[in-house]
Amino acid sequence: MLLILLRYIFGYVKAEVYGFAPERLMNLIIRNELVVWDVEGTEQGYIFYTGRKNLMKMKPFLQKTNMKIKILEKCGLPYFLQKNKKRAAFLAGFLIFCAMVYALSLFIWEVKVTGEDKLVADNILKVIEKQYVPLGTIKSKVDCAKLEEELRQEFDEISWISCELKGTVLTVYLEEGMPPKMIENSEVTGDLVAMEDASITKMITRQGTPVAKVKDQVKKGDILISGTIYIYDDNNEIMETSYVAADGDIYGTTTENYADYVELTHYEKEYQGKPKEHITFYFMDYCFTPYIPKMGTEQYDSYTQIHKAKLFKDFYLPFGYKSVKRTAYTLKKSDYTEQEAKKLLEQRLQKKIKALEEKGVEIVQNNVKIIKSDGKLTAQGTIVKNEPIAALQKSSVGLPAEKEKE
Repeated sequence: MLLILLRYIFGYVKAEVYGFAPERLMNLIIRNELVVWDVEGTEQGYIFYTGRKNLMKMKPFLQKTNMKIKILEKCGLPYFLQKNKKRAAFLAGFLIFCAMVYALSLFIWEVKVTGEDKLVADNILKVIEKQYVPLGTIKSKVDCAKLEEELRQEFDEISWISCELKGTVLTVYLEEGMPPKMIENSEVTGDLVAMEDASITKMITRQGTPVAKVKDQVKKGDILISGTIYIYDDNNEIMETSYVAADGDIYGTTTENYADYVELTHYEKEYQGKPKEHITFYFMDYCFTPYIPKMGTEQYDSYTQIHKAKLFKDFYLPFGYKSVKRTAYTLKKSDYTEQEAKKLLEQRLQKKIKALEEKGVEIVQNNVKIIKSDGKLTAQGTIVKNEPIAALQKSSVGLPAEKEKE
């Protein structure tokens, strides 16, 4: 591979020699250590490849053997530059473009968050871009393992998270509301604690010492399974103490307050005419809009679609354009009937319950009531759930001294 690259850089030719003494010419070439390759015999001589500089060295041998040479093909960078010397500006621009693409590839220009709950994913995306990895961060400064740990600490609803850095894209994969998984790392110790106030309905201990039991009422932060294991002797005295990462499945009933309302008198939008569109170009934080059509009113909905420039699937660039569509509207006063408002509240409540059930939460009781007051219908009450309530609270107790310092 290196030899092919060197031949291309210095240039080489495909040549045909013919005449009175082809064998004598080839002997002189070999004796004087001129490199030729892919030699083929012809009726009058030979065809071969040789370096560009070897042509001048062969001239005395051609005269001595009364041979002639014909250049069939010129290959390599020197011939390419000679052929395209009138296009030097194009070549320089291409090289500058390549250098710019390489420089831009050293930064992060896109952050993606994937999760079951789009609202949670969007909130995490905003926090990442604002506090941890703003767009334009140098990739070498991003520690995916450290970022995963920081996000777990900030967002309690995340049970599993993984960060991947590929191209110019940072992708964060997450799951919410899953039972804590057993941690097999022997360098981690800690207790399973309650994530919220609950009444324990099911408890299976796999590792550690149970502190609570079924039917116990626990508060948020209470230890349910301790990571401290005591070994007793025959006199029932503590002989040895060991520390592990407590592990088990703990479910409990929790109560969530629910409140929602619908105003019976409301305003609906009536859209006027066709949407007006314009284009905005952007580079990083700088925007340029060539023309903005006048709306004639201050009331309009605006929909913006961002088109980001990218070379490949995971190679985004910090520029592109935004397609903005604006539609004018007027507000029209309207009234819900009590039946319509009640149906709307029930649909919202069922959507909430369905989202909980999709996360593996069992609905024990639905104590939400719908009442009318002050010109609106209000849904208010509690939802009693049966769900996993434990999370591992890590500790450095029991680790070697050097680990505790870390």
